[in-house]
Amino acid sequence: MSQRASQAQRQEKKRLATTKSTAPRSILHVDLDAFFASVEVRDNPKLAGKPVAVGYSEGQRGVICAASYEARAFGVRAAISTRLALARCPQLIIVEPRHGRYSEASDEVMELLDAWSPVIEQVSVDEAYLDLAGTTQLHGDADSVARGLKRAVKEKTGLTISVGGAASKLVAKIASGASKPDGLLIVPPDEQVAWLAPRPVGEIPGIGPVAQRTLRELGITTCGQLAAAPDDHLLRRFGAHGPDLKLLAIGEDDSTVDTGDDRKSLGREMTLDDDVADPHALETLLLGLVESVSHSLRKEHLLARTVTLKLKDTEFQSFTRQVKLPQPSDLSGPIFEAARTLLKKAARGEPYRLIGISTSDFTTDEQLPLFGGAQSARERAITSAADKMRAKYGDDTITRARLIEPSDEQ
Repeated sequence: MSQRASQAQRQEKKRLATTKSTAPRSILHVDLDAFFASVEVRDNPKLAGKPVAVGYSEGQRGVICAASYEARAFGVRAAISTRLALARCPQLIIVEPRHGRYSEASDEVMELLDAWSPVIEQVSVDEAYLDLAGTTQLHGDADSVARGLKRAVKEKTGLTISVGGAASKLVAKIASGASKPDGLLIVPPDEQVAWLAPRPVGEIPGIGPVAQRTLRELGITTCGQLAAAPDDHLLRRFGAHGPDLKLLAIGEDDSTVDTGDDRKSLGREMTLDDDVADPHALETLLLGLVESVSHSLRKEHLLARTVTLKLKDTEFQSFTRQVKLPQPSDLSGPIFEAARTLLKKAARGEPYRLIGISTSDFTTDEQLPLFGGAQSARERAITSAADKMRAKYGDDTITRARLIEPSDEQ
């Protein structure tokens, strides 16, 4: 179990922080740089400075999950096929994913964030927001906190983070992305609109390639141009949602940093560098996400009753599909089968730019199935043994054959 501060302590710290200050919001977005690849390089220093990708085999289902900045320079990106990645970069070093190891590294970083703010929202395995309200007397301004965070993460974990700061989550996220890798950028509230104006509209979270093409047809390529666009033009091309894009272009975002103190769901998602329509590639990426989620469920001693699939299409519209499991589980097998069924129903050849899986409706009491009990018990025994071997010898000791062997299916 995580050694983070108890819920009661966090609630009290949060109450004190939110009652101490009425100043404009100060929010940091922390993003681990090339996270999966960086963990592999940290654990194997011989990989430093080389093009490294985390992904699966060259087989029909081979897919890249993450790439180092050295590999990205050759056009190696998440969700492209392994064959294409090797064609672009023949010297590419491919390392099989170790999702348990990434979860452990993520936990290390999130625990460090606790020392700087009581209000933290972890949005993925490698991203988090911090609300700095009421912390100035203790830690200084946003720049001081960001520098302290970067130093602490580097010293304690050997990893680098990029940090963006602003009065909103939206601008903080854009700022962290603009400063990568190993960067720091704070955007003062009174400079927000001017800072955003020359930036490409594609830097706004949610505006994908298709929306960017539509905006280009309207002569809009920057946030400043989008902010000044006539409402009727945006209404015609984007519907009722169109005018809302103008608010994003000036950084208007009043969403709060959600601490999630009461665990309601546990999930992972992946934003794809390029839109992906191949159902086999999506399924392989989904299995990797499920492996990570199920590992975290077992670590937190939780059993999930509900599985939710999340997809985001090229029009930056998100939708979810949900299903109840026949019985609560923390095993990859039943969770993946449920998620794969949802994916087959939802994804019918359309391209997507984000895929995610989450589990919810938790219990700690495992129910014995009326049927298939032997199979469930067998997977439980295998999973338990695998977890022990990974803990003792490393996450790469055991890997699902499905993830490393080519499939004969057409």
